[in-house]
Amino acid sequence: MKKFYAFLVLAAVAAGAMADDFVTDGTGNVYTFNALSQIEGTGVTLQEDGSYLVSADFTIAEGDVLQLQNNDVIKMADGVRITLDGDADFAPADTAVVTRDAEGSKPKGFWMMGENGNATLKNVTFEYVGVVFGGANSSLTANNCTFTLHNGKSSSSGALSFNASCGGNVVENCYFIENTLNAIGNGATNPVGIIIRNCLFWHNTTDNRNKPQINLTVGGDYDVLIADNQVIGGQFTLSGGIGLSNMMGLAHSGINIIENNYIADNRYGITTIGSVDAIIRNNTMIDNCYDPNPNNGGSCVSIYDSSSSANIYMEGNWMEGGLWGITVPTGAPNINLGKVEDPEAEDYNPGNNTFVNNGNGGELYDLFNNGTATIWAQGNTWNVAEQTEENIEQVIYHQVDDPSKGLVIFMPAKTPSTAVEEVSAAQQQDNRYYNLMGQPIENPTGGIYIHNGKKILVK
Repeated sequence: MKKFYAFLVLAAVAAGAMADDFVTDGTGNVYTFNALSQIEGTGVTLQEDGSYLVSADFTIAEGDVLQLQNNDVIKMADGVRITLDGDADFAPADTAVVTRDAEGSKPKGFWMMGENGNATLKNVTFEYVGVVFGGANSSLTANNCTFTLHNGKSSSSGALSFNASCGGNVVENCYFIENTLNAIGNGATNPVGIIIRNCLFWHNTTDNRNKPQINLTVGGDYDVLIADNQVIGGQFTLSGGIGLSNMMGLAHSGINIIENNYIADNRYGITTIGSVDAIIRNNTMIDNCYDPNPNNGGSCVSIYDSSSSANIYMEGNWMEGGLWGITVPTGAPNINLGKVEDPEAEDYNPGNNTFVNNGNGGELYDLFNNGTATIWAQGNTWNVAEQTEENIEQVIYHQVDDPSKGLVIFMPAKTPSTAVEEVSAAQQQDNRYYNLMGQPIENPTGGIYIHNGKKILVK
């Protein structure tokens, strides 16, 4: 009985502490940090340098709005959490900064938990502070924001994380730099619909955990587009590039696309886990090889599907410098890397994937099919001197090597040199950059380009 009484006392103390946190009245007001600093009990105070110190938790009630104003500098104390059941209007005209109050402080950041609360993030730098979004009936938009040095206290899912299923989320033109955990993620049971476009992911997961920089659960009718990003790893031995997963076997009808990304210096480039349908096209993957054990990672692309229900389409990808090109560790996913026999067929795929110097242990491995399904892989350029069946067989592991494995159908391969050499000859002297399809590019970012008749890597 004494132990039970002590528990009740502790619970009452905790409840009292929670009750003391400031909560807005939910009558539709817009609260700035300046306004909160003038209200007793909010824990927000204006400092001599013009910044605002947040020393206690507070909550913006449903119906109310928390607004960041231009040039605001918000400093959050250790362990402090700001909860928004209402809307976040974080869109200053030029800039605002949210950071910690002192070295060693680890704020819990922003928890945007209102089911109907929308979040607009624009022109904001979040430093040492993360954002958790849980708007099941709403969406988050982030544009021209920086998320850096996230301390991992807001969520284990990343600097920007989603803890409720929701669609219509957009993250564009943002920077994710040296965050302790991954950059963007969500939970295993709450798929989200999101566009991630034209962002830089640089050396995230500095704690070197087994997480890709972009780590998304997919499912339901939510669409995912990850396009035109640079995903540069810090050569960490556990952190990968981009991961899509459906580990809970969620029903899914959405479209998942990973395209036109430059992915380099990660443990692996792209991975799909479970029942995932994905289109992977026109990505450049360079030196995603930093797993010290080739049996555990180092693939440009890994397709793991014990459920044998994934559908993967790959076209036009450049895969170079991995411990493996493409690996299928187990299962029987439906994988189309190229199917050129009937241009009118629904599953026609020109292939155009290129493999360069992927291998380990003194052996080259362009495609390792440890699963049981047949893989179509026609129309591709393999890492052999001549694109003959005999040569290509040396860089593919499949049914020919082990009768229990699935067959890889790889002939005809792509006729070598036509696209690159024709582009080179025609554009030898004009000093412009061209992609591998021969299209001129005004401002090339990370990837492989043709310049003055030569194929070059732009980092």
